[in-house]
Amino acid sequence: MASATEITGLNAFHGQVPTSAVRDESICARCGGLMVIDFCMDVLNSTGELDFAARRCVQCGEVIDPVIERNRRLRQESRTVRFQEKILSSNSGTQGRE
Repeated sequence: MASATEITGLNAFHGQVPTSAVRDESICARCGGLMVIDFCMDVLNSTGELDFAARRCVQCGEVIDPVIERNRRLRQESRTVRFQEKILSSNSGTQGRE
């Protein structure tokens, strides 16, 4: 007769319960596919660092490395600042009419 551990399959995971939860950085923002870590080499890098880790989507091929992340973050920050300035300027224009 099988024990409860063998029936639920916990034996194969050494007491850990399997879960379908996936961290956000493991999901591709473009297609929702699985992102895996690839180790890449940049032979044209002038800083002397040749190896770096990048995430690649196994479904659509999207590659995200530290430079891409930094550029996207800077672009998003500049968009946010411009949007806030636009809101402030439109609010200041309507306040003068009161």
